[in-house]
Amino acid sequence: MKKLIKLPESRKLTIAQVISNYPNAQPVPSIKGGTEKIVYELTEELVRRGHKVYLFAALGSRSRAKLITYPKGLRHESIARFVLKKLPERVDIIHDHTFRSALGVTNPKVPTVCTVHIPVKRRIKYPVYVSKRARRLMGNNKGFCVYNGINTREYEFSTEKHLYLLYIGRIIRNKGVMQAIQVAEKTGKRLIIAGPVKASRFFEREVKPRIRNNPNIQYVGPVGGKMKQQLLKHAECVLFPTLWEEPFGLVLIESLGCGTPVLALRNGAVPEILSGFPNLICNNISEMAVKVRQKRYPSPHLLRAYVQKHFTNKQMTDSYLRIYHEVIQRESGRKKF
Repeated sequence: MKKLIKLPESRKLTIAQVISNYPNAQPVPSIKGGTEKIVYELTEELVRRGHKVYLFAALGSRSRAKLITYPKGLRHESIARFVLKKLPERVDIIHDHTFRSALGVTNPKVPTVCTVHIPVKRRIKYPVYVSKRARRLMGNNKGFCVYNGINTREYEFSTEKHLYLLYIGRIIRNKGVMQAIQVAEKTGKRLIIAGPVKASRFFEREVKPRIRNNPNIQYVGPVGGKMKQQLLKHAECVLFPTLWEEPFGLVLIESLGCGTPVLALRNGAVPEILSGFPNLICNNISEMAVKVRQKRYPSPHLLRAYVQKHFTNKQMTDSYLRIYHEVIQRESGRKKF
């Protein structure tokens, strides 16, 4: 796409933010992170800047925006119908964050941008991807790219690190929990595993026996809020041995924001997100184990400063506002493309 125009800061927009419903999404904001956390940060920053925002989200959500909650059981295409039925008049733009791009594929009359989470078969007119890698793989290098951002003031910083490695994320094969266990076994380090079990057979048959046989490995279950903060900020290192094409990897910037290094496999958007710290990127588990032993990590202050420079909620909001104005102008016919 062509270079984005400079947005007129004085123009306040009316924006509808749309996220998925149960069981695909948690209420906003989610203490566990994920898409819900990003949508919350974006919505709150838009409201803070004086824009009028309607947030369509799961029951139990809270926001300074005008909140419209879904009935129980509403999913996928039903979300699109519900939103279009409840949509207030004179909305300037819809921002679709649903997992299946429910509104993005229906092409409603209101200009719509869609942050794409998984590949969709139908054409999306204005897709946004959370990394250049995701745009290349899912969008054939077409569409916008906006990195996720966090409010670093909400992430506790510490230079005091304790003697444990941390894996934090869903307990599924592709997230690399077994690889994290292998690193702990190779190094003799203590490993804390935190996150919800999303593949019970895999957990019971493969993960649990390895934990049971190693007193240095501890599973603490799903974490959020204060406990998540404590684990992140005091970890010697976070392990991110993802095996799939991770579109972004929010835990990468959450960890760095706490001043904690992340050793990650070179998959998905990892090389992009950690481009400022190439020594934290690993080609395989053996290399990751070597780097754990060496402990040659950047200083906690450098790690946090990197996030503050490249991955904040304010930068993310700036980028989305430029896209909103660009799309509105295109749809109004005032700009040829």
